[in-house]
Amino acid sequence: MKHFYLLSILVLAGCSSDLDINSGHPAVPVIWCAMNPYDSVQYVRVQKTFIINKKGDWANLNPDSLEYNSVEVFLFGKKGDSVIWTEQFTQTTTSRDTGFFPQGVYQVFNLDHPLPIKKGPPERYSWGIPNTDSLVLEVRIHDIGLTAKATAYVLRPDRLINYVSRYTLYLYGSKPTLFKLSNGGEAGGGNPNASFNQIEFRVHYKEYYPSGFSTQTVFWKTHEGFVDNEYYLYPIRFYNPLKMRLPKSDTILVRRLDSIDIAVLRPNKFFNHYWAVKDYWDGSDRPPFSNFENAYGMFFTYIRDEWTGMQLNWQALDSLCNGYFYREMKFRPW
Repeated sequence: MKHFYLLSILVLAGCSSDLDINSGHPAVPVIWCAMNPYDSVQYVRVQKTFIINKKGDWANLNPDSLEYNSVEVFLFGKKGDSVIWTEQFTQTTTSRDTGFFPQGVYQVFNLDHPLPIKKGPPERYSWGIPNTDSLVLEVRIHDIGLTAKATAYVLRPDRLINYVSRYTLYLYGSKPTLFKLSNGGEAGGGNPNASFNQIEFRVHYKEYYPSGFSTQTVFWKTHEGFVDNEYYLYPIRFYNPLKMRLPKSDTILVRRLDSIDIAVLRPNKFFNHYWAVKDYWDGSDRPPFSNFENAYGMFFTYIRDEWTGMQLNWQALDSLCNGYFYREMKFRPW
């Protein structure tokens, strides 16, 4: 599964006020890739630069005019200064229904198989050390005779550790569940604390109606609440977001909790640097924040770990079902 939606960063550069793509200016492409090196699918987006004043201006823009006709995308895996493997992306299309970019079908480049990264003996790292230090993304745009490159370090596989109980969430009193991130760091560098972590929640449940039932899932994510790579799951951090996202309907008789999935995503140091300066940088007259040569955009790596099938302990389930502020959600313990 792809998770590049996790960090919705838009890097745009302007060339005219009437959407005349690259009119009278050097052609500088925009390239975007957020890559989990251990995922099974990878995506790269390549397009032309442009400017718009507001989201409604998309109505005047033909999405095809943003795309190049002849592009090759390569990924090189390096150990030190040596290239140890090469992958070439395939041009394809995907659809987009909502968001800042225009709706419809647009061009992407993808790999539909895992990267050939091998992990050695775990030593003191629970998931082993990868044999690849860094990744070089190379985009060859033959339309304009331009090659753009960016480098990202490979993160060691990280672990999200539940310090209370392996598959049980405690959400009451003075014993909230503590999640801690082992510090994977970067395979080619040190192990600094990450300045950005994102935690995701998926709550699976059933809704019962007079005519039957249906299975539903509620999803939310946040990057707030981490302190020194630790996240305490207090009741308010779970019950309140859940309550906000559940639909209210008189036709729903009761709900029953099935399970809870929790995942954490963390990017490499380049994105952490962007995150630290983005408010100042985006409001200045500087060029777009970028790590590409001959292009605008971002190429960074991130890692993801997930716990699935978790349950609330009986006190937490009782609070969900019978608590004064939460019983209107209609959950039942059976």
